[in-house]
Amino acid sequence: MVKIVTYNVNGLRPRVAQHGSLRRLLDALDADIICFQETKLSRQDLSGDVIMAEGYEAFISCNRSSKGRGAYSGVATFCRVTSAFSSQEVGLPVAAEEGFTGLQETAKNSETIGDFVLVTPVEEEGLGEVTKEELLKVDNEGRCVITDHGHFVLFNIYGPAVEEDDIERVRFKLLFYKILQRRWEHLLALGKRVFVVGDLNIAPSSIDRCDAQPGFEKQTFRKWLRSMLREHGGPFFDAFRSKHPERVGAYTCFNQKVGAEVYNYGSRIDHILISGACFHHCGSVDDHSIFPCHVEECEIMDHFRRGNSKNMSMWKGGRSSKLEGSDHIPVYIVLNEIPELPVHNTPSSAARYLPEIRGRQQSIVSFLRKGMIYEHKDAMSMDRADESCCGGGLESKAIYKEEPPTDIAKFSKGNDLHSVIKRKIRDQLLNEGSSGNSHNSTAALLATQSRKASFSCSKTVSNKKNKHNLSSQPTIKSFFQQPKSKPGDSSTNSIVTPPDTLHGMDELHDPKNDCLPESIQCTTPATEDQGNSDVPCSLSTDKCNEATLEWQRIQQRMKMTLPLCKGHHEPCIPRSVKKGSNIGRLFYVCARAQGPASNQEANCGHFQWATVKSKEKRR
Repeated sequence: MVKIVTYNVNGLRPRVAQHGSLRRLLDALDADIICFQETKLSRQDLSGDVIMAEGYEAFISCNRSSKGRGAYSGVATFCRVTSAFSSQEVGLPVAAEEGFTGLQETAKNSETIGDFVLVTPVEEEGLGEVTKEELLKVDNEGRCVITDHGHFVLFNIYGPAVEEDDIERVRFKLLFYKILQRRWEHLLALGKRVFVVGDLNIAPSSIDRCDAQPGFEKQTFRKWLRSMLREHGGPFFDAFRSKHPERVGAYTCFNQKVGAEVYNYGSRIDHILISGACFHHCGSVDDHSIFPCHVEECEIMDHFRRGNSKNMSMWKGGRSSKLEGSDHIPVYIVLNEIPELPVHNTPSSAARYLPEIRGRQQSIVSFLRKGMIYEHKDAMSMDRADESCCGGGLESKAIYKEEPPTDIAKFSKGNDLHSVIKRKIRDQLLNEGSSGNSHNSTAALLATQSRKASFSCSKTVSNKKNKHNLSSQPTIKSFFQQPKSKPGDSSTNSIVTPPDTLHGMDELHDPKNDCLPESIQCTTPATEDQGNSDVPCSLSTDKCNEATLEWQRIQQRMKMTLPLCKGHHEPCIPRSVKKGSNIGRLFYVCARAQGPASNQEANCGHFQWATVKSKEKRR
């Protein structure tokens, strides 16, 4: 039996943090092959904690685009194995490839799966002549990983999401799927079985969308996807819909901005498509294809739905009421009677062999021996997961002679790090034959190196937060923080705020206050000075109480100015237009979660533009 799961994680790091570790996340999905989409990892961000897990081999593709959007898209395929070498498991691929055009540098260095060759420029119907540069852009967004599992070739796909009026991206999406179709047809012509899994960002039929309007199925990409399915003359079975042809309300993606999970108001855009012959050695492919003969079940993993707890019904449209987890739900397929493979090893394109994972990144030791190659037998491990002493790791890319991991790599606490530094410096000074005054020089050197090590560790943790705080406007909470005093200045005394004042401040974070606009909602910035973390307020007690009461009065006035929705007569929530001719304009909508129009408990659809007078009041 082989189980395959596809899951748009909406950021792999948040999902790993949610489950506690990558291994726990993978074990929770309990599958032989797990395909993640939208990992939002760049090559610079790769580290062992999000890529390497005991008992799994990973194959990844990251965004290479230079549009300045940061890390987005990205796919990763994790294969559960008992052995990475000399294995007969179907889960461990015999070959793997990043991208699908065959033009990536990684593909050039080895044969593509199925010996696919794309001669450029390409003539494509509806797109005209397609240049090599355009094809490279298709692969550079990290949207596909192909793994060859001997009995079938698996495509892990994250399809582009585009707006209808964005001509450039619509062309990109058309090209993306047209070239993919060429690759699939090439493999099927060779007699290969092809599995396509992932977030295609296409709901093929009206039954797959909660609010499908007349003409929904006439959209270009929906027509294309249906043309790939068996019932419309194509080669693929839509595994879920073929197993459950009449099931309604079977959705895998929900709009996280409107709490759509509460009333199951979503769409089915995460798919598993399969094509090819069965393993029964019979002449008729039509009667014995892989779907009817080997697919045992295909289901949506609803227990992964966000907000499955009792707090799910508390969604009120505010920022702090966003539900934990991805806005997608995993889908799985189980296949039976799949034979084992001949003995094979992990392909060279696996994540374990990537330079970012193998350990060519700079280590703490390099700060002690600048410009020298560290060759001692007790060299620090280059595994990024071990060298991240302060939780962030070091991002430098200096190349070092590779040494096997040793016991020194096992330290993780600050005290252990400083003891290693002290020991290294002591040995260095002894080797250099320091004389009688070596004690003073050693003490000075220890102090200097310890400060540097502490700064190096803390800098990676707080640098991003500092940058964010400097570029963003002050929050209300910042007015209650202890101001930094100059060294030696004893004029500033810490004043502890009474419990009743703290209670008033806590009300700023009450979920019922989430109807306030984002620009004035209170957020708690990271405390830079950990020594003053217990000092919540530097003002006098009277002033703290006065400020808290004033803020409560502001809140009350804000509630009085918010209009009531017509359906429930409840305060609306303010939003603003993000693009177009009305960008920045304020409007009000019903605060309840989105749902079917027939459900009177769901969002009533109230919409109201804010007047100029209302805007002035809010300022």
